[in-house]
Amino acid sequence: MKKITLLLTALFVFFIGSQAQNFGELEWQKKKIPAVLTEVPQSASITEDAIKQKLSQLGYNGKETKGVYVFKAIRIPEISDETFDVLLSIERKSRKEKDASIVYFAVSRGYENYVKADDDPVLVSKIKQYCLNFLPWAEAQALEVDIKNQEDKVKSSEKKLQDYQDDSESLQKKLKKLQDDIEENKKNIEKQKADVENQRKALEILKGKRKS
Repeated sequence: MKKITLLLTALFVFFIGSQAQNFGELEWQKKKIPAVLTEVPQSASITEDAIKQKLSQLGYNGKETKGVYVFKAIRIPEISDETFDVLLSIERKSRKEKDASIVYFAVSRGYENYVKADDDPVLVSKIKQYCLNFLPWAEAQALEVDIKNQEDKVKSSEKKLQDYQDDSESLQKKLKKLQDDIEENKKNIEKQKADVENQRKALEILKGKRKS
């Protein structure tokens, strides 16, 4: 069952990727640079974090310049044993589609010798295949963000519950004190009633001593 699930996932990624991937141009520093464009059904921030995290795991941290990350002399085994310069840019697909992004991935052999669509077909195919990884990476990152957000909600809800429980304990103590005060007050009322009666009797006795 696990193998079937993995196969279906791979086929899904391939189908979606083939529908949302093509060669285009990255406009940067007044230049039009050939790049693989991959559409990812996640927000630009999620997609960017996912890709940067994966490249960071390989030991590469790009330098950001005007929305483009520049990676110098890096080696990505899935593409080639050679080292390349890579330009990476992630944009929101459109104003209306905030939960979809476009990834620009430009590969250079150095000296701005960028790989074009009609270059070495094997290399181009491997670059495109590598870029298809952006979809599951972003999906996994989105899940982690959802999990973190839900963990925060759980913590917030637990804290509110604890606050209510603390309030309940405090109110119970206040209620106990109030009940004790009520009982004490009842006793005082009874004592005072007796005292009032005694004082009235004493008053009547004194009045009875008047000489007519």
